[in-house]
Amino acid sequence: MKDSYVVIVGRNVEATIAKVVASVPRDLGLVVVNDGSVDRTLERIPPEVEVISHPLSRGYGAAQKSGYRLALDSGAKRICLLHGDGQYHPADVLSLLDALDGSDVALGSRFLCADGGRVIPWWRRFANRGLTGLANWRWGIEMSDLHTGARAFRAEVLRSFPFEACSDDYLFDQQILGGLAVQGKRFTEQAVSTTYEGDIQSISPWNSMRYGVGCLRVIFAARH
Repeated sequence: MKDSYVVIVGRNVEATIAKVVASVPRDLGLVVVNDGSVDRTLERIPPEVEVISHPLSRGYGAAQKSGYRLALDSGAKRICLLHGDGQYHPADVLSLLDALDGSDVALGSRFLCADGGRVIPWWRRFANRGLTGLANWRWGIEMSDLHTGARAFRAEVLRSFPFEACSDDYLFDQQILGGLAVQGKRFTEQAVSTTYEGDIQSISPWNSMRYGVGCLRVIFAARH
C-alpha cells in the first residue's frame, strides 16, 4: 500500500502522457484517468500503470473524481493531481505532497514563480487575479492562485467532503476549494512552473467565460 498517490488526468495527450507518467517516482502510487481519448493516449501508457478509461469524455471534473475515488479506496493518505499534457512541471507538483506536512490542501501557484505568472496569457491572468482576490475576501483565506491545476490534498479532507456532488466540468476545481475553505481547512501554496507552448491544452475562451460566471456563483454561495 502506498501512502501517497498521484492522479494523472488527460484527454488526447498521446504526445505527452508517457513523459508525464515517467516523471512519477516508483515509490508513489499512480493512476492515470483517460477521459475518452480518441487518439493513441492509451497506447502510450506503460502496461504496468493502473488506468481508468472513460469510454466517452465525461469532463475534467469527472476524471478527477474517478482518480480520487480509486486513490482513496487504495488507502492513500495524500493525493496530488497532475495534468497529462505536461503543462505543470511534474517535480514542482509532486513537491506539493511534502507541503501537506502542516496543511490540508497544497496549491501550486504560478504567481509565486520568478516571472510573477507572466507566462499565463494576459486575459487569463487578469481574470484569475480578480476571481482569486474575491474568493480570498469571501472565504477568509490568502492565496495567490486559486485557479491552478496543481494541487494536493490530505486524503481525510477528501473523504469528509462530498466531491462526487461537484461539477463534472472545470468548475469542479473551484467548488472543491471553496467547500474546503469554508470548512476551515488549512491551505498552503508554493511556486509551480508551467508552460503554455507545444502540446499544452487550454480551456477555450467561451468555456473560460462560462467557468468565470460559475466561479462567481460558487464564491458567493460559499462563505464562513
